[in-house]
Amino acid sequence: ITVEEAKKILIANSYKLEKSEKRKVSGSSGYFLAENIFSKLDLPPFNQSNVDGYAVKLSLMNEWKVIDEIKAGDSKNIILKKDQAVRIFTGAVVPEVADCVLMQERVTIDKDKISTDGALTRGEFIRLKGSQIKKGDLAVPKDVLITPALTGFLSAIGFKKIKVYRKPRIFVIVTGNELEIPGNKLSHGKVYDSNSYILRSALEQIGLKAAKIIFVKDNKKKLLKAISECIRKADMLLISGGVSVGKYDFVNDTLEELGTEKLFYKILQRPGKPLYFGKNKKTIIFGLPGNPASVLTCFYEYVYPLLRKMQGYENLFLQERRLKLLRDVNKTFKLSNFLKAKASIDSVESLEGQASFMLRAFTEANCFIYLPLETSHVSAGEEVEVHMLP
Repeated sequence: ITVEEAKKILIANSYKLEKSEKRKVSGSSGYFLAENIFSKLDLPPFNQSNVDGYAVKLSLMNEWKVIDEIKAGDSKNIILKKDQAVRIFTGAVVPEVADCVLMQERVTIDKDKISTDGALTRGEFIRLKGSQIKKGDLAVPKDVLITPALTGFLSAIGFKKIKVYRKPRIFVIVTGNELEIPGNKLSHGKVYDSNSYILRSALEQIGLKAAKIIFVKDNKKKLLKAISECIRKADMLLISGGVSVGKYDFVNDTLEELGTEKLFYKILQRPGKPLYFGKNKKTIIFGLPGNPASVLTCFYEYVYPLLRKMQGYENLFLQERRLKLLRDVNKTFKLSNFLKAKASIDSVESLEGQASFMLRAFTEANCFIYLPLETSHVSAGEEVEVHMLP
């Protein structure tokens, strides 16, 4: 199928996770709120000074005697007369009868007296009680993405824990007899594993974690056991390798044996043609190709948007831009191409090393140039569709 058909099937079979959990506000950034939040108090909870200065009662006077001081956190109950002032600091409680705070830069000090030649304005430099939000008012509606600013607001209105939608539980299976752990001695015929690092890091980059990473040799019985275990526990299962049609590629047959609904297999694209997408009950399953550049390309173009859908995001796919091409690009296969590329403000350039086993170009890339199926050549200066990486 085409890239466009694959993405339609992807969206039609994606869903938002509705299961929620209680979480501390301090660790909730990046989650979506699963409840309406109503303020537990007025904010500010009292009339509060907005500056360092002097609190006074509005009158025709322009000179006052300073009788006390109030720091932030003090709970003094001071009754001011019209000729009296109190030294006050930012965030402190404004005395009940005071209706104006003089900024200290506008005040002349003479021993225990202050004066000003400026006009006084009622309410000046006072944050009124409840001016940000009143007790019982809707503070934050559900389904909102929690940001660092929102965690501050929630804590300011008295919340320690909140209900959030839990993040997807993701399991990863990496297959292959040829894989060796980096750091171990590399014997002839072996290669160091990079796909588990790619998938773990790509998930962490978007605020998610792999619940478990399992390594399986090219053995159908062991693969069946591993996949069966993951399906019982995972919201999403990512399988790297073993999805092609070789003698030791067991993933397709194993998934079918376990009753998985195959939604598509193989896309007219390069890299990542042998991509598998299916569902087993509520578990979403991707069978990713084994080549590293294919794994990462398929992750960003297909896995990434589905993970965003599961969490509650509205904009699912990579951000698209139209940029001018710096040099010609050609296609040698009748497939849609995702070319690793480097974008600037108004232009984009394809990088060297586009083969599916080549990862080095990805270390410089910040986007893909997308060449649709029918496009065989694009000349320098023409605009192309660009997908920006996270």
